[in-house]
Amino acid sequence: MPEGWYAYDLRGSDYDPGEPVTVEPNVVVNHAGSVLTHEKINIPGEGFLRLGNSLDFLDEHLTLQVYCEKHDIPYPANNQTFKLRPASKSEAGLFYAMTPEKDAELGCIGHVRMDFGHSGKEFWHTWQPRGDESLNSPEFKQELGEVVDALRKTVLKDLSAMSSYCYNHGGEISGGGRQNYGYVVDTDRYRYCLRCNPQPGDYQAYLTCFDKRQQELRQEPPVIGKVSFASGETLAYTDPAIFLQVIRDELPYKPTSGFQYEVLTDDPTVRKGADDILYDLFGEENPRPLDDYGLTQRGREALKNAENPNLPHSYRWFVVENFACEGETRHDTDSLTGAIDRFNGLACDSKRLCVTKDDVATVYLAIAQDGETHLDEGWRDNPRFAADSTVQEADARLQLSIAGLELSGPTMTMGGM
Repeated sequence: MPEGWYAYDLRGSDYDPGEPVTVEPNVVVNHAGSVLTHEKINIPGEGFLRLGNSLDFLDEHLTLQVYCEKHDIPYPANNQTFKLRPASKSEAGLFYAMTPEKDAELGCIGHVRMDFGHSGKEFWHTWQPRGDESLNSPEFKQELGEVVDALRKTVLKDLSAMSSYCYNHGGEISGGGRQNYGYVVDTDRYRYCLRCNPQPGDYQAYLTCFDKRQQELRQEPPVIGKVSFASGETLAYTDPAIFLQVIRDELPYKPTSGFQYEVLTDDPTVRKGADDILYDLFGEENPRPLDDYGLTQRGREALKNAENPNLPHSYRWFVVENFACEGETRHDTDSLTGAIDRFNGLACDSKRLCVTKDDVATVYLAIAQDGETHLDEGWRDNPRFAADSTVQEADARLQLSIAGLELSGPTMTMGGM
């Protein structure tokens, strides 16, 4: 948290979790949003401040820096020199012992083994080299010391601080006899992988260090696509421009050559480029924007997390006016109540009431077409919505709304406090 700034959570009501009713230091259930402010909010002794009608938001989307400039507020300096992030599942192998060949391939320099002693408040450490001694340069030693000093203020302060940090920041990784947690610090030249074992009686941490330049020198360019022909000939490509040009040249002759291609990269520009060529062959324009091709490993994990009913989730309610017709317009609202009011207030023949969950998955909930309105049941077959209590409650409210029994009410717009 920037020095001189404060963060608070907004809690939604049980009736509409997306509509804030209180501001609190920390919210887990019915989390409706968060507020970052340079002025401290006085929270009563009961632990929360009721909002009533006192919550007011600007209808603007601003970065913190632009907001500070607009309101003459000093922009907070970045007081975090080394940013620690939870490891992804695919990175778990970096936190454990590897073969000398793998260490060399990844540019491993060595690791620091640490423990907090019998009291849990000491700090003992030893260095174990694992790579070419030339990598253990004065430049590296200086930065390693700075990284450890920074981590000693948070996750490596003592055993209790480590346990609390792991509990609050996730980062669970597989491997080991106990649950371990992995975190990564990236600098311009080095990568530091911190494995935490917040249990007494054993070594509590290993900080494995990698030289990213060595990785780049040893790493072969990844294959981004393959093509094949009816003759059995198969070619692999690492250069995106050449791969796309081959598709452009060979695709028109597919009926006689048996040409096939396969895109093997997550790079949105390559994936969209291949689709653009295919659409162009039939005289059409690719309707998908580049943003639609941005699903990466992190995106796939976000989709998986959206299926978990035990995790906190965010919801964006909106209505589409003149759906699939001339003049199609999207109306974003800040609560289900606002979406219902907007949906009922639109006098058009085609409209949809929708919700986006965690900014990764969207479904229709209500459909109006040619004067008739019905609920869309497709969400029940979608693994990201089927077990979602918020969507189930929304469906029940929409049934009442269609029957004319839903009472609309005042809504609040979300923007910035």
